[in-house]
Amino acid sequence: MSEEQLVQIVLDTETTGLTPIDTDGTAHRIIDIGCVRLAGRNLSFDPKDQYQTYLNPERPIPEETIQVHHITDEMVADKPKFAEIVDDFLAFVTGAELLIHNAEFDVGFINAELARVGRGKLEDYCPKITDTIPIAKTKFSIANLDFLCKELGIDLTERKEKGHGALLDAYLLAEVYLKLTQEQGIMELSNMTNISEDYTKMPSPSAFIVLKATDDELAEHERMLDLVEKKSKAVSAWRKAFAPESVEAEPKP
Repeated sequence: MSEEQLVQIVLDTETTGLTPIDTDGTAHRIIDIGCVRLAGRNLSFDPKDQYQTYLNPERPIPEETIQVHHITDEMVADKPKFAEIVDDFLAFVTGAELLIHNAEFDVGFINAELARVGRGKLEDYCPKITDTIPIAKTKFSIANLDFLCKELGIDLTERKEKGHGALLDAYLLAEVYLKLTQEQGIMELSNMTNISEDYTKMPSPSAFIVLKATDDELAEHERMLDLVEKKSKAVSAWRKAFAPESVEAEPKP
């Protein structure tokens, strides 16, 4: 598979500290991994395109980090250890391009966990790892996730209410990445010569083939609109444009 065809997966982690090994030699661990697969350039809310798990870090979680992500010792006491989920995690990400905000941080922690179970490095499984911070800095001088979401009009309500969470932050980063990279290249036509007159001719309506959506396709379309509206807490542009005026433009619960 060429680099251009790689499936993209947005990944985030929450940890017990800022480095895999602290200055006093103490090991910090991952307590939450969240991933979301991008379907082309579309953000998917389908469970099959998500991977999330809390982890028992086999050590206490410092109070200062609990203040950030609100994950306590009690919440992860009965969760699996990394060694118990490593196969499922690698099955989800293998072969993909990973999109990570401050990739050095998350990759460092994941590689430390992989080393503990003798499974090599993340780079052995993922042919490309993209740090989204340099992408953000091509447009903004500040690149932290909260700032980018505010600048790009992405709702931070859930993050403010619940704190950081790996899957939530992966979804927020996915939205940020898509908005940062949505501009299309400028098509240069000024140097084109010998353009056929055929390009200026519009075929008659009878020349077009019209394929109408099936009932199943229409039902799937409505299901996806429901998912989008539930996640964004807003009415989709499609329904605003095409819903009858008698129907109130409110997202479904």
